[in-house]
Amino acid sequence: MFDTNLIIFSKQKDVSPTSLRGQKNPGNTHNDDDDKAENVKDTSQEAYSNINENDNNDTEKNNSASNEKTSNESVVENNDGDDKQTTENAKDTKNTVDGDAEKEVQSEEIQNHTSSGTAKEMPKFETGSFGNCTRSDNGEVKFAEITSDDGGILQVTCKAIPFRAQIKEIHSPQKIITGVLSGASGDGPARRDLIRRTWASGRDGIFFLVAGPWSDIEKEYGEKGDLIWIDEEEVYNGEQSVLTLKTYSFLAIVYAAMQKNQQGGDDTGKYEYTHVFKTDDDSYFNVDAFRTEVDTPDPSIEEQYKGWPMSDFVGRDHDFVGQCQLKFKEVHREDDYKWPLRVETYPESFYPRYCQGAGFGISKKFLQCAVSQGHIANVRFMPFEDVAVGMLSERCGVSPQWPSTAAVKVFRYKSDEAKKRTQTGDKRNDDLVAPGACMSGKIVQHRIIDDEDMEDHHKTVSDPTYCEVTKEKRAARIKELEGKNITWYD
Repeated sequence: MFDTNLIIFSKQKDVSPTSLRGQKNPGNTHNDDDDKAENVKDTSQEAYSNINENDNNDTEKNNSASNEKTSNESVVENNDGDDKQTTENAKDTKNTVDGDAEKEVQSEEIQNHTSSGTAKEMPKFETGSFGNCTRSDNGEVKFAEITSDDGGILQVTCKAIPFRAQIKEIHSPQKIITGVLSGASGDGPARRDLIRRTWASGRDGIFFLVAGPWSDIEKEYGEKGDLIWIDEEEVYNGEQSVLTLKTYSFLAIVYAAMQKNQQGGDDTGKYEYTHVFKTDDDSYFNVDAFRTEVDTPDPSIEEQYKGWPMSDFVGRDHDFVGQCQLKFKEVHREDDYKWPLRVETYPESFYPRYCQGAGFGISKKFLQCAVSQGHIANVRFMPFEDVAVGMLSERCGVSPQWPSTAAVKVFRYKSDEAKKRTQTGDKRNDDLVAPGACMSGKIVQHRIIDDEDMEDHHKTVSDPTYCEVTKEKRAARIKELEGKNITWYD
């Protein structure tokens, strides 16, 4: 469907790709953008499914992807022979692989993000990354002004947003600051408590990003000290979604807080950091696994993926890493699509490349560019936070990359029925049976189902053999449904 419009990356080993960029267009003053992530095919034993069911039959099966040349002119080439052989090798081995770190399987997954049957240069300004918002104030706040020990004001997409956060608590001994999108009320408090007693237990540097009435979280804010609150409504309705405001605010607050804390003179090493990580409150995040990923040196990656056509898109720089879209996705305008995008909101035809919102990390270098150069303050609004961060990456010339040491897993289910329910927002799950819980070879697992599921994932981090116990639970559940003559879906 999209293949004649995708950029094809030329093969040029040992050269990191640069984002396709045109000149900044300050005259573009559209206020809003809107769409949502479209995801990868299932090419491993676990569930990699595509939110957009229409993309499932995309011509991603015929991979001829190659790497982008580091040129602002975006020279495009095809290396069909090399890529076809790589894809065939991945297909030959994937049925015998039961781990995400196997490069043949991951090679096919990544190539599915970049493949196309016809090469075409991506036109400059085709994405909305360089469009600026329209200012309604005097523009005095550049990004984030801390006015007290627990708050200040932000400038996010031309909007002034008051915030509260315990500034001195924003640090991490592991040099990773984590922000978890969470609802102030509803299921939010219970999910936060579940995370506090599982993957966040005993750790500093993990914060929950909330909005809504201050009265809803005031007590928790004082007792826990791990909430970052912005004075915005908790809205998740299409173009009014607060997700981007929360994510952008998190980035700006961390940057401002760490700068202020490092200037304090006392224990400045405590406030050093290399990365920030954004995830959701229905994800399991293995902080140690991510630390291993970003600590893996470039020479090790170069040797591990030597001769691999997509090697430049795997964990080389760690500036923007997760389960990422490595091709430019076409905008959907159809009313029956779950996340349609109006021309009035986003006139461009393509989205920038981005990493799925279930979990991605960005480096201090990327963060500095996004905040200090005013991109968060001035970029046009995009309500879906993963695409919105992709807009920042394109403005900063940062390329998304997949991790090389472990995986970011966005989906649990793989059946067509489960995919359809995801696409349409169908919440039924009594007849769905997810794979067993297991964190081996993973940095993130998204779509944690309930408390037991989160706790099972947590157990497998300290005891990988517990994975077998969860698989036995799954088999028992399937037997139970079949005994009731209920059709079940995985």
